[in-house]
Amino acid sequence: MSQSGVVPLRRNRPFAFFWSAQLLSNAGTQVSELAIPLIAVIALSAGPTEMGALTALESLPSLLLAVFLGVYVDRLRRGRLLFWANIGQGVLIGTVPLAAAFGVLTMGQLYLVTFAVGTLALAYGLAHNAYVPVLVTDRRQLTAANSSIALTDSVTAVAGPGLGGVLVQLLTAPIAIAVDAASFFVAAALQAAGRGPDPAPVTEKTHLRLSIKEGFAAFRQQPGIVAITLGKGSFDFFHWGVLALYILYAVRELGLSPAAIGLIAVLGSIGPLLAGVITTPISRRFGTTWTTVIAAILLGGELLIPFATGPKPLVLAMIGLGQLSLGLGVVYLIIIRATMLQHTVDPGLLGRVGSVIRLIEWGPGPLGGLTGGFLGSALGLRPALILMAAGTLTAVPWIAVAAARGHLHTNRHKDRHP
Repeated sequence: MSQSGVVPLRRNRPFAFFWSAQLLSNAGTQVSELAIPLIAVIALSAGPTEMGALTALESLPSLLLAVFLGVYVDRLRRGRLLFWANIGQGVLIGTVPLAAAFGVLTMGQLYLVTFAVGTLALAYGLAHNAYVPVLVTDRRQLTAANSSIALTDSVTAVAGPGLGGVLVQLLTAPIAIAVDAASFFVAAALQAAGRGPDPAPVTEKTHLRLSIKEGFAAFRQQPGIVAITLGKGSFDFFHWGVLALYILYAVRELGLSPAAIGLIAVLGSIGPLLAGVITTPISRRFGTTWTTVIAAILLGGELLIPFATGPKPLVLAMIGLGQLSLGLGVVYLIIIRATMLQHTVDPGLLGRVGSVIRLIEWGPGPLGGLTGGFLGSALGLRPALILMAAGTLTAVPWIAVAAARGHLHTNRHKDRHP
């Protein structure tokens, strides 16, 4: 224990178990994020339109349900919600390999599972961000805690796609998806074993409409958070369009195998890994104003996908470098914004403010995915990828203006929590 009486983060048992559960479930999720599109393209012969719809359904819950789920996250015990969200995702994802084993898997089932899992993942994400300050009571440790979580995400992003590619190559996509289903059950058990605090919410149960308005009002009071969120929302519209076409382009135009696609993901995931390691020292040394603008510029890394040509090792390296740049920028922005949120927003409002953020960021995703699929059918995969990837740079003006106005100084926000 430190001189101040605060338990060091590494000795915080509930946070350690929470971190471990996150590590495991995220690794499985990374496997499915590669395996489900591959099973759609390879086993079910999905085209650009079908892939656009599949991509859209993943983010559709954020558009339809985010603000409502945010209210209930603030009214429920968040630890319990996280536990059951893990169980639910494991059950739903487990139906895919089961259906494949009996030869009855269809695109309709993939659509339904994708939407339902996306809904539970949305609830998990909202509760997750609001639960961290419960586990980490010293606000000075929040940046380190968020960096640790981002590092966890990055480690699984490095290992997961590579494992997914190998599993799909050697054991088929359904087996890879079954691994993901199992990971959610083990993650739920780990979280329960951590015996973390799970206090009852103190938020008054006001009318639903008033609760939603309170979330929007609290969000608008933080101009730096607003700018990062609007920038990332504009990025996500185009990013989901890229996602709708990427697997199709990689398999049919570039002739890449599942293992090669997994290798690209491993190379690209070094970016989030770096972000998890360097965000705290970089932000302390150089501040968060213009480093955040640089992070926004890095979001344009997906432009390398349609311009990757030449020998196959060069193609893999170019796309991997673009994904590395993208991952570094996204995770840096997420860590900085999460820390700003936890320092400045009342704990009773974190779920609702998080839901507003999710609505603005992921809400454009369905339209972006459908737009990508439409452009892929109308123009061809490569021209559509060029247009959608170029659009990811629309995040830069939002964040650059906020930086020029001084809204991205995290140390200007007074900590509201003792």
